[in-house]
Amino acid sequence: MTTLAPTLPLSIEEYLEMESRSRVKHHYNRGQLENMPGGTLKHNMISSNVITAINIALKTMRKPYLVSNSDTKIWIPAIKSFYYPDAVVICEVPEYYGNRKDVIINPLLIVEVASPATENFDRSGKFLDYATIDTFKEYLLLDQDQPYARQSQRVNSDTWQMSTIQGMDQYLELKSIGCLLSMQDVYDKTDML
Repeated sequence: MTTLAPTLPLSIEEYLEMESRSRVKHHYNRGQLENMPGGTLKHNMISSNVITAINIALKTMRKPYLVSNSDTKIWIPAIKSFYYPDAVVICEVPEYYGNRKDVIINPLLIVEVASPATENFDRSGKFLDYATIDTFKEYLLLDQDQPYARQSQRVNSDTWQMSTIQGMDQYLELKSIGCLLSMQDVYDKTDML
């Protein structure tokens, strides 16, 4: 994650105003802007595939959750930061930051597709930041280059259970939303890239 040239910290209001006019996305981390790296076609396909697979599973099981893409910001009050995840499942009724409809405060499941440039931050720093949100129950970190997932599920307020899933013949059990996804669906057509 690259921080832009050092500047005075931006206020939240300044960030939200600037971001609404910006052609590129920026994470807001404790008053500083961080470039949000653009994704490769493979990265974007995995993100789209996982959103599609989750939506189909939720519809099939008649679950009331909402799924959104990387245009939805998440507010993390404990660290006064905004992040754009690759995909997010929102608790049944979205709760917003202030009067804004582009920032949610109640994520349930967050998905990040890790690239070599973002993997360390996605795995540690970003996960720990997200973990301060009470509604957040599950984190899915998908590898961009191979069918590999690192899954973290909240057991209680301070304990997380972590597991790894590897291979196209495996399944992801998303306990927070009661759904099962195939790795085949998540990584569909990415072998062509």
